[in-house]
Amino acid sequence: MLNKKNNLMINCSIVLLFLLSAMLMVSPLMTTGRIAAQVDWLFHASRVEQIYRNLKEGSLFTYIATSTFQGTGVGSFLFYPVVFIYPWALLRFVLAPVQAYYVWVAGVLFLTMLISYFSMLSFSKNAHVRSLLFALLYTLAPYHLYLGPASFVIGEFVATAFIPLVFLGFYQVIWGQRSKWYLLSIGMTLLLYSHMLSVLLTSEILAGLLLWTLFKQKKPAWSRLVTLCVSALVVLILGMPILIPLLTDYVGQGVTATYPGVGMLQTLGEVVVASFSNLATSSSLGLVLLFVLLSGWKWIKKASYELPLYIAAVFLTLLSTSVFPWKYFNGTFLTVLQLPYRYLIYVVLFTAILAARGIETFFLRQKWYLTRKGRVATIFSLLIVMLLGYFGSISNLTDRLAATEKNKATVLKKLAPGEQKILYAGLLNNKNYQYQFDYWAQTGEVDYFPTKTLKKDHFLEYIVMDWEKAYRTNKDVYSIISNETYVDGKRSSLRPSAHANRFDYTLDLAKQTTLDLPIVHYRHTVVMLDGQKVSYQNSKRQTIALQVPKGKHQLTISYQPSRWFFLGGKVALVSWCLLFGWILWDLIRQKKIQ
Repeated sequence: MLNKKNNLMINCSIVLLFLLSAMLMVSPLMTTGRIAAQVDWLFHASRVEQIYRNLKEGSLFTYIATSTFQGTGVGSFLFYPVVFIYPWALLRFVLAPVQAYYVWVAGVLFLTMLISYFSMLSFSKNAHVRSLLFALLYTLAPYHLYLGPASFVIGEFVATAFIPLVFLGFYQVIWGQRSKWYLLSIGMTLLLYSHMLSVLLTSEILAGLLLWTLFKQKKPAWSRLVTLCVSALVVLILGMPILIPLLTDYVGQGVTATYPGVGMLQTLGEVVVASFSNLATSSSLGLVLLFVLLSGWKWIKKASYELPLYIAAVFLTLLSTSVFPWKYFNGTFLTVLQLPYRYLIYVVLFTAILAARGIETFFLRQKWYLTRKGRVATIFSLLIVMLLGYFGSISNLTDRLAATEKNKATVLKKLAPGEQKILYAGLLNNKNYQYQFDYWAQTGEVDYFPTKTLKKDHFLEYIVMDWEKAYRTNKDVYSIISNETYVDGKRSSLRPSAHANRFDYTLDLAKQTTLDLPIVHYRHTVVMLDGQKVSYQNSKRQTIALQVPKGKHQLTISYQPSRWFFLGGKVALVSWCLLFGWILWDLIRQKKIQ
């Protein structure tokens, strides 16, 4: 047994290794001075840019898009968590845009390794090498790298940092030390602060593991089930700042995200082949984890937790592919995930747990590993091998960033006045970084638009196949994202000045006029005319329309959250303080008992 001093030294050394590794991982990307933007990039970059601009104005909270997303007032900040992209926005105050992004990525990678390591350390009762192995296998898995550096699936990328903590907390509640129920509450709340869909997917899998446990038990442990319910209740309280805007302005309010249903199905063969390549793609588990998936049935401990984890990994792999008949489930709650390959992060988690235990068992049988020098050499060797694998996995990204003649042609260009394009892919640098915000985002540009608007002209059908056709065929969508204002039914050049969560119009009208503005609205959108709150109507395209009398006027459109939002925020903040106070008290109490 290691004494506390040695244990602390080992943990501090490994944390330092993680920090250095994270810096090393982003270093070759940052030194290019470029970002290879594609798919989800512009959606998240626009959210960060709007937060940054609002912070410069002195506004801490961002609710609607006023100067990004074409200034349509869309609530991509109300209904999609922004907590963990605030550090990225804050880095913009001290770093150039490209460098700020890569430093943020390094921070998320470091956080993922840190949480993974200490989660496994707690689970394995201080098995340092197994915990290190798990942290590296999980963080450097090609699918995880696909979410982050390679393809900018930012919400899920952040959420994956907290998934190991969630499963550790669930383990403690159902099988381990029930007094550590708070780990599950903290993990699920941080997941909720990152990516709500990940909360739903994780809950599905936890429910499956719970049913397995209840099936295996002769008599349910009611005290543990009660603790599970308490943990869930705490998540609801801590998650109030995220949940309240959904309840007040989204649920039942005629607002929708785009293309519900399942798309982009991959085959089981694609998963196997991609995993052999070890490249960071949406199909790749990587060589090591694929080996676990294919051979685990031979060597896992079938009388332990490893059997349900292995079965779950195999089942979720099949579920992530066309082997599962997804088309028969369109219209059910299962299709909310949109992309079945999202289940692969849980396959990564479970196979990394099994792989770490299997590799550690192999090491323990070797005489050279039993010495201190042998263990140190093993740790550094593992780190080197895994980092080499990482650079191989992101080689497709480094190819896109390389200063080749082919890539120079993809450097993003500034749009001409009146020109409209979707940003499918392009190289960004600090000089052209702002150009991107004039483009339409390939994904997310019209997320949280009015449902009636999106259901017109087959928009939701076209958007799965052809974004360009979808945007241009639906005349209402096109007119909104093109900032078309109508004055008495005629197109006008009237444009507002954009501020944090607010649009200001200066009007000089020769007669009473009907305005149809290209700004979407929500339940707590407020329209002020000359300082007085006025009512407004829905235009035919479901945007703000109102009649304004003759003369000079100041028109202001803003979003003002309900009082429940601020009350929920205060309750959550106090609850966090109480929770950490209780945890500290419990730790002190247990230390006295020992």
